[in-house]
Amino acid sequence: MNLDNLLEYTESIKQEIAEIKLRSDDVRHSFFDLFYTNIYDYYIGKVSYRLAEFIGKGDVKFTERVYPFNIHAQRLFEIQNLDLLSVGYQGNLNRNIIFGVWTSFELTISLLFEHLATENDLEIIIKQHNSKVIKAIVSLEEKEKSIIMDNLKKSSFIPLVRKFNFLVKRNPNCYSGDLKEDREFLNFAVKLRNCMIHANGIYHGNEYYYKFGEEEFRFIDKQMFMQRGSNNKDVYLDIAIRLKEIFKNLMNCVSEIDYLEYPDDGQNIA
Repeated sequence: MNLDNLLEYTESIKQEIAEIKLRSDDVRHSFFDLFYTNIYDYYIGKVSYRLAEFIGKGDVKFTERVYPFNIHAQRLFEIQNLDLLSVGYQGNLNRNIIFGVWTSFELTISLLFEHLATENDLEIIIKQHNSKVIKAIVSLEEKEKSIIMDNLKKSSFIPLVRKFNFLVKRNPNCYSGDLKEDREFLNFAVKLRNCMIHANGIYHGNEYYYKFGEEEFRFIDKQMFMQRGSNNKDVYLDIAIRLKEIFKNLMNCVSEIDYLEYPDDGQNIA
């Protein structure tokens, strides 16, 4: 996506936000606000890289008033002139957009899940997620089982995809996208995000392959995840956009919630 198209896309997001019929501090509205800021930051990062090219070619002139800043401006030129800095700069933009959009997506799904899931729902999900433990304690006395179950409720980590599944299963036919494809995409996005943010690219887990558009991703235990394809420049932006589309597909599944406050005292951006 070139800069003109990227700028146009940021404007379309603003229009989309203006049409949301929710309070501005609702968690669902805030997701789109945060998505906008993440895309805009990505856009500014790309603009800065292009500006560095103009500076390096001498196409940007500095007046006497700002000439002392020239020495710092030349460092912008180095970003696009040195391969090491260029790769690092682009990689940082990619990490930031994945981390930013995924974090807001994960938080919003979790808040919706916590609002709608009953104690009985939680117990069922925790039992399913800890099925091996449940089978192991079947012969224990009820008191001991109760203690273990209470500990599981307090400490069990419920994966994002399970929370997502809970939300879409509550109302038949509420989801407006391809549920099977979107679930698999979320499985992929979790692995990619964990590799990029937590493990410096190293994957831990069962071997996994995913094709996103023209880009192929392969994850092998204890190895750097591998990426191959012709869309290296825009694929991380496209992944972020896909997350937003999945959230839009989900909106009707939680439409009975009139208002759910975003847990923050700050101001929304858009």
